[in-house]
Amino acid sequence: MKREFIRYLAGAAAGVLLAGSPAIAADLTPVPPPAPVFTWTGFELGLHVGGGSDRTRVNLYDLYDFSDSYNSTGAFGGAHVGFNYQLMGPLVIGVQGEYNFAGLIGNSSAFPLNYVATSVREFGSADARIGYAFDHLLVYAIGGFAYGDIRNTINFQGSDSVALLGFPVNRFFDANRYGFDVGGGLEYNFYGNWTARLEYRYYDFGTRGFADAGFGAPILAATGFPVSIAIPNHTDRETMQTGRIGLTYKFAWPSTPVVAKY
Repeated sequence: MKREFIRYLAGAAAGVLLAGSPAIAADLTPVPPPAPVFTWTGFELGLHVGGGSDRTRVNLYDLYDFSDSYNSTGAFGGAHVGFNYQLMGPLVIGVQGEYNFAGLIGNSSAFPLNYVATSVREFGSADARIGYAFDHLLVYAIGGFAYGDIRNTINFQGSDSVALLGFPVNRFFDANRYGFDVGGGLEYNFYGNWTARLEYRYYDFGTRGFADAGFGAPILAATGFPVSIAIPNHTDRETMQTGRIGLTYKFAWPSTPVVAKY
């Protein structure tokens, strides 16, 4: 009787183990790691191209109270580098620096000048960014310190005596200009670590005064007349608007895993 009872218990235990083995095996199956959440945090490096319009206002306050305004237009291209940090939630802050080669050119003609001309050769900026992330889309504002290599030319026929002698005045006023920039844009993560951006920017390089000492030796040597050729003292104000598209690579940064909640 006792042996029969032990044999019965052993059979029952074996049945329970065999019946529960699939559940035990399922519990031992490895759980896949949670999918990472995209983050804007990380360093970035990219290229961009665009077009711009520079606005020049010239005032020759020692000559007929003359003033003139005109636009210089053209294309530009350059590179940008920066770092973004996504705070808890959708807020993103960052810094960015950029440099651009440019070909913005324009001129105007108005009495008593033959013409005035402006050429923007290069410009750049050091900026802060703040944005709001909608998952892979970032809407941001940008602004900071701006620099521009801006070259102005004034061609002036001069006084009546100089004009009669056939010596027009062509003077160049090249200067590094400093100011600020402000704007905004959209950036979208479309594949892997690659993002594309569309951006508008306004630049203000302020007003700068120029005093031209002129020159007289060539005319004195050629004609014997002590005539001094110079552009009167003047001021120049420069502002610029740009639009651009860019392609950026965001270097890998530890992603935030999805944590299951029960």
